[in-house]
Amino acid sequence: MDDISSKYLTQMIERDKIHSIAVLALHLPYNVIDVIDEAIKLGYSVRNIKSDANKAVIVK
Repeated sequence: MDDISSKYLTQMIERDKIHSIAVLALHLPYNVIDVIDEAIKLGYSVRNIKSDANKAVIVK
């Protein structure tokens, strides 16, 4: 993920309180797996990934 998208992802999580991976992916030019990977790199935890990656949520 490029730096601008990574910063936007962090902003969406921190400021806008958007935690759904599927919603975050809709706002970025990346797929759900890319968003999950970047969120983990940024130090966030992800829940509900095993049942369906589209239903996964980010946990601070």
